[in-house]
Amino acid sequence: MKTPIVGKDVDSWCTRCKLVLAHTIEAVVAGRITRVHCNTCGGQHAYRANAPGEGGAGRVRKAASTEARASTTARDFKALLAGRTLSDARAYSTGERFKVGELISHPAFGLGAVTGERDRIKIEVLFADGPRVLVHGRVA
Repeated sequence: MKTPIVGKDVDSWCTRCKLVLAHTIEAVVAGRITRVHCNTCGGQHAYRANAPGEGGAGRVRKAASTEARASTTARDFKALLAGRTLSDARAYSTGERFKVGELISHPAFGLGAVTGERDRIKIEVLFADGPRVLVHGRVA
């Protein structure tokens, strides 16, 4: 393949149209196309040479089995709750701030344990059915 040039056309998977269509190259980094815009719908997105699920020069991931992930999540959840009950949890609210390790009681997801913080406005919480990212500390 020739060195990609900004402004030239290339075929790419469009995330809006859900088809491989003609796109215009917007950015090239280290000789690789990184950003394109669709000539059909005008949407801008990262360059994708192939449709999702098709082979190609993409990353190869090993798929973990659903049962293995579920058992790991359940085991981690039980470990985080060890010796603590619902009475130890604070009610979840987007305006409240939570610390890592704290238990929260969410109206839809139930009891959860805070496992991390992102960008000072989001928290990672592990619930019985799996991890979720929630907003916290939002000023009304």
